[in-house]
Amino acid sequence: MRNGARVVIAVAIGAVVLGRGPVRAQGVEEPEPCANTVRLGDANKCWAREAERADSEMREAYLTAVEKLPHRAAENLKKAQKAWLEFREAHVATVFGDANPLGTYGPEYPMCVSIVRWHLAQDRTKELKRLLRPPDDDSVCPL
Repeated sequence: MRNGARVVIAVAIGAVVLGRGPVRAQGVEEPEPCANTVRLGDANKCWAREAERADSEMREAYLTAVEKLPHRAAENLKKAQKAWLEFREAHVATVFGDANPLGTYGPEYPMCVSIVRWHLAQDRTKELKRLLRPPDDDSVCPL
């Protein structure tokens, strides 16, 4: 890997692992879930757990939406969710598109993948929950 790229990755990972990079959700700072990890192995495990937790929350939001939406909308959501899951895998592959990402990104690679998956699942969960909100009286368009 080029030295410049390794430095950028190290700084980004350091910010996440050491808790210097808070997650922002619509302008509100949220604590990093793995900010207190010190060792890379612990950070890898923590982020893998958080990515799984975010996936579980997303599945719950999806199932709730499928249950509560009218039949036609629920069928369209099923198609959309399948496409979104395919998009996520392609997006992760694009972000870490090297033929040998472990060789390129080093031992941080699994953690980095988990962080990307965590962010994407959190964003998708918010979108799914928005589907069930009552329409805004001031808006012509839904969402």
